[in-house]
Amino acid sequence: MNLRTVFLSLVLLLFYCQLHSQTEEDFFGAKLESDTICYQYKFNPGDTLIYHVAGWDSISIDYDSPLLRTRLERYRIVCDSAIAGRFFLSQTLIHYAAKESKDGIDGVDRSQSMWVGRTIWFEIDSVGRRYSYGISDSSLVAMSPGGAFNLNLFFPFDAICKTVNESWRVSSMDELIENGMPVTILRQTKLFRLLEPVDTLGYSCSRLTYINTGQGSIELSETGIAKVNCVINGHGILDISLEHNFPVHLFATVEQKLTIVKKNKVEIPGWHYITAHFILEQYIPAKAQ
Repeated sequence: MNLRTVFLSLVLLLFYCQLHSQTEEDFFGAKLESDTICYQYKFNPGDTLIYHVAGWDSISIDYDSPLLRTRLERYRIVCDSAIAGRFFLSQTLIHYAAKESKDGIDGVDRSQSMWVGRTIWFEIDSVGRRYSYGISDSSLVAMSPGGAFNLNLFFPFDAICKTVNESWRVSSMDELIENGMPVTILRQTKLFRLLEPVDTLGYSCSRLTYINTGQGSIELSETGIAKVNCVINGHGILDISLEHNFPVHLFATVEQKLTIVKKNKVEIPGWHYITAHFILEQYIPAKAQ
């Protein structure tokens, strides 16, 4: 083996070592490897969280002109207990105010809702999967201000650790007691993507973005309507505190295509568009109470 061959072999060996030891940037400055980020839900019994919700609705039934509504809500969520990695959370709507407009009539104020003061509870695990639920009075029929297919803060994401820009899909069938009584059933699929961590509202957070599709239904035997079916499409961005492991902020929007089935089998079409921000207003840890 001559000196030229030896030199060329050494150069190739050094190039190979440099290529395989380089994890942050390639030779053009682009990242080759993303960081792994871990996130999950974790609550201690007695933890209390207050969320402020700003929502915007556009509702049209049977091709009528839309009802436009801006609503402000506050929810109190308390961890009642935690058992074997599952958390029992109670949720209460403690404030509601809205302005509505339709057919040129603007600024009609609303502050009454049968859902104010109602306490519901549901059981989830560290990745948002649901297991059981209940309500303080199951005999009282009422809907949340956002309706039977309202946006929800808690939903399954089924992953604890992912790399930045990694995508994954989650399918679930959820009974959404937060939306009213009787309970809405929603079959949905979300395609998630993990983004770079962010600092928001004073918390360092992991950030998950998603698009979702689904089909839902609700039985309304107590009214003149037999049931309502719904096809949904939407997207959202969820921020979870890396330190405290609770949701800090959710932005979400959804399009609902409704089919209202009356008891005489007549079907009426409808549309409901919702955009909302769920913003953590106050966190009261159990030890501070």
